[in-house]
Amino acid sequence: MDLNGYFDPVSLERPDFEYLENNESFSHHISVHTPDLPIRELDKHQVAILGIPEDSNAFIKGSKEAPDQVRSKLYQLKKINKNLRIYDLGNIKNGGSVNDTYYAIRDVLLELMERDMISIILGGSQDLSRGVFLALEKQEGLHQILTIDSMLDFSGQADVVNSRNYLNQILDPAVRERFSFTNLGHQAYFVTDNQLQQLEKSYLESIRLGEARKDIQQTEPLIRDSEFISIDMGAVRHADAPGSSTPSPNGFYGNELCQITRYAGLSEQVTSLGFFEINPSSDMNGQTAHLAAQAAWYFLEGISHRIPENPIDTPEHIKKFIVNLNAAGHYIIFLKCTLSERWWMEIPVKNPVTGYNFFVSCSYEDYQHASNQEIPDRWWRFLNRLGNEKE
Repeated sequence: MDLNGYFDPVSLERPDFEYLENNESFSHHISVHTPDLPIRELDKHQVAILGIPEDSNAFIKGSKEAPDQVRSKLYQLKKINKNLRIYDLGNIKNGGSVNDTYYAIRDVLLELMERDMISIILGGSQDLSRGVFLALEKQEGLHQILTIDSMLDFSGQADVVNSRNYLNQILDPAVRERFSFTNLGHQAYFVTDNQLQQLEKSYLESIRLGEARKDIQQTEPLIRDSEFISIDMGAVRHADAPGSSTPSPNGFYGNELCQITRYAGLSEQVTSLGFFEINPSSDMNGQTAHLAAQAAWYFLEGISHRIPENPIDTPEHIKKFIVNLNAAGHYIIFLKCTLSERWWMEIPVKNPVTGYNFFVSCSYEDYQHASNQEIPDRWWRFLNRLGNEKE
């Protein structure tokens, strides 16, 4: 598929570099789609950057101006490891309607997935995540979605899709068996009891901001299992991200967001990561765009350090631990990668795609809890969810 028909070339000039010498800067070590240089030789690249200047279905307008603002800040940062080949494809062309844009995102991502390329999406409003969902629906298996958000963007109202209800698509009972969903960083005063109960009934979860910030390292297994991570910059506190569509005095700190995106970069599972809901009109000194650019940089830096550690594909680097649960009358199998020191739990339900049981990322603390005869919540949740779907 020729992607040139889907993208407008990058329109901004390579910036006057404020931080580094030209030969050390990001934009001098990537491929860029420009009017004189059409998209070509994608197979030589591992990562694609795509802007989506669209906010027609935004609850609060203004984010369509963000992609080039983030891009400009990213271009000024330090180059990434030369072995990681990056292609800035430009901005997806606006279609006749926002639905056309959703399906354009789907088509582009399917093409990039076919080429085993990782995508960084610069939005735009968060309902653009719908295009990623449409692409994942075309792929086999159970797809895990992670949002970083102070709110839960779903509702019982069957109205037009917008940035506050776009998650309805993957929580719909008709397709829910294809998606597993986790939100990270919700703030209690922005979330209803009904929303939390709906997640609980579906064996899905949202981690409260205080719980996530208490030990940010404990979020790593949630991040590692995800295929798509959708970030609402309103999840970051106003002091660090004043230009979000829905700023709040509380939220993640900027360095915590960068730690989260680096974890995402290290994960073999993560194929797409998107930044949404940046409003340049209220972005003091471009601070929010700059933070998103730095978080994207950390994602790329993490990708450059990925190692193969899948329990199925690299059995020579996996150690197995079996914990008997006396009260429950069964056992849990834990697996540890000797290269990365990361852990998984085996769920006794067969994955029809791989032919093996499902594996769920976990932490050493989960193993310790099980050794103390405490069933890890994440293991129990996945067992019930996958077991119910099997029935």
